[in-house]
Amino acid sequence: MFRSRLLALFSILTSVLLVTAACAAPAAHDLMAQVQAGERPLNPEPPPQPYRDAIADFSLKLLSETLDLPGNVLVSPASVYFALAMTLNGASGETLEAMKAALSSAGLDEAQINQASRDWITLLEDTGDKTELFIANSIWLREGYPVAPVFLQRNADFFRASATSLDFSLPAAPDTINDWVSKATRAKITKIVEQIEPDVMMYLINAIYFKSDWQNPFEAAKMHDGTFQAPDGPVEAAFMNRLGQMDLIEAEGVKGVWLPYKDPSYAFFAILPESENDARGWAAGLDGKTLAAWLNSRQEALVDVSLPKFELEYEISLVDALSRLGMTVAFTGDADFSRMRQDGNTDLMISEVKHKTYFRVDEKGSEAAAVTSVEMQLTSMPVSDEILRFDRPFLFGIADARSGLPIFIGLMENPEA
Repeated sequence: MFRSRLLALFSILTSVLLVTAACAAPAAHDLMAQVQAGERPLNPEPPPQPYRDAIADFSLKLLSETLDLPGNVLVSPASVYFALAMTLNGASGETLEAMKAALSSAGLDEAQINQASRDWITLLEDTGDKTELFIANSIWLREGYPVAPVFLQRNADFFRASATSLDFSLPAAPDTINDWVSKATRAKITKIVEQIEPDVMMYLINAIYFKSDWQNPFEAAKMHDGTFQAPDGPVEAAFMNRLGQMDLIEAEGVKGVWLPYKDPSYAFFAILPESENDARGWAAGLDGKTLAAWLNSRQEALVDVSLPKFELEYEISLVDALSRLGMTVAFTGDADFSRMRQDGNTDLMISEVKHKTYFRVDEKGSEAAAVTSVEMQLTSMPVSDEILRFDRPFLFGIADARSGLPIFIGLMENPEA
């Protein structure tokens, strides 16, 4: 009797341990452990003008391509550019050129893109008083995928990317990746991977986090409720107000304001079109040079500004937008990412580019975050030895594997009965 109870208790404990083990985080292997990243300049020069022109042009094109759906829109061109630039380090031939074109970087070679991105990241993270800007890059690979060392080296040198090998088949694998995302964005974005399909081999992920106080905060006592003229009709909103000397943006057909943060290297801008109709169509027609001209033609003036408080979360798949920008081939079986594999074979394509953003504006300052995930999958699944589709009546049951004897046995004729 005692022995039976002991065996029963042992069985229960074993089951608990197995469940616990199954739910535990999968073993992660640091693929950068043996990679020595190249030295980064401590005080780099600002990115060269061709790179800045490329980012400016890509920013407005990306915004334009995401305006086809109703509602608020928020993209981080920097996050998308960095994630795709990492991916570009594994591309070749037509795929490489198409990705550069989509990034408005056809006039730049790969070395220029890498070096300018490295220097811009370094400059962005050099923040001052009460301002934080953090940029992180990571590569996640299915355990056993033969990644090319030179691909890892480039992304370590220029993007400070980590690289981790995971057993993607384990249920906890997405949680491991999402934990990294949450930490990188201070929990403002907590999930970028829902589930990992069997043919997914790699994720390349960028995360950006920003937080800063205003240089001149809004006074809480001057807050008031007011009406915001939304496209679907007026809505009530909480407005912040300030009267004082500030940078006014004024050009033909537009007026706006430039509000610096504690670290004046960063500023919030808001621009109103002269016409009160079709702001979406107006925004879709902008280009990088026009926006840059507006932002660089500021004049100090006495301004009475009223700005709504808001908090915004946004997410979008960028596959369609990037395809329209010219990189369709990267999403097809004709993609060439042979420089990602150690043996140089071409077996990967981009299956998803997921983008999530967060933005908060209040009387104290702003907080923002962005994550871009580039998902790489096999261009074709491995050929099965046999294909079985149980889509007609079949025999089923549970058997004792030691004796081969059935414990349960039945005939399934209708799974919906």
